[in-house]
Amino acid sequence: MYQLIASDLDGTLLNPDHQVSEHTLQTITRLYQQNVKFLIATGRHYIDVCPIAAQFDFPMYLITSNGARVHNREGEVLYRADLKPEEIETILKVSRKYKLHRNIYHEDNWYVEEENEYVRSFNKHSGFDYQLVDFDKLEHEHICKLFFVADHEILLELEKDLIDIFGDSLNITFSLPDCLEVMTAKANKGEALKAVLEQKAIAPEHCIAFGDGLNDKEMLTLAGKGVIMANAHDRLKLTLPHLEQTLSNKENGVAEYLIGTYDL
Repeated sequence: MYQLIASDLDGTLLNPDHQVSEHTLQTITRLYQQNVKFLIATGRHYIDVCPIAAQFDFPMYLITSNGARVHNREGEVLYRADLKPEEIETILKVSRKYKLHRNIYHEDNWYVEEENEYVRSFNKHSGFDYQLVDFDKLEHEHICKLFFVADHEILLELEKDLIDIFGDSLNITFSLPDCLEVMTAKANKGEALKAVLEQKAIAPEHCIAFGDGLNDKEMLTLAGKGVIMANAHDRLKLTLPHLEQTLSNKENGVAEYLIGTYDL
């Protein structure tokens, strides 16, 4: 049976209200009591994730910023991967011509150029909030992620522009249809999960992973069992057509699949 469960948050473990349901919480806690380890792997910032992880009555590893950071159970940084200053400068220059909302994760800070209540709503339960800054005056050191929020069609154009410039030297991926995220190539959930599995001496085939976005692709591929949510991005389903699907996040798809798998 699988020794470790790795789960994305938004669109996967969290319900449409961006909360962990009591059913999901109890299911994962029961498995932990049976010595099954659990970790969260998300595009969210570490500070944003901590209050969510604290709802579980046990410590866990946290993969955050799409794999740009991994923290161990004690909160120590196990793995980090930042963008280069020259890469950030080019990304900001290219994105400036589009009508979208730009966001930067810089160490423990979240920076934006303008207010956006939709973006802020994702983090209202954690208390992690953005700061308004002038991106032209922001130093480009220690930045692990940029992400852009806009209509999907606009983001597809930006994605194409960035891929034309950077090729596969950056990890450019959708976490949601209206959210395009950009990290260094070494920052992805698969590489981060590999680091955790090595630390815990667990083989990838003994891991089960859940996700709904294109940013989950590497993690789902690495795990011995990758499971896609019913509400997942269509491109993820087309990219990994051989993987099983579970119910949507609205229907507690992670919990229901685990109940069937572990015969709870």
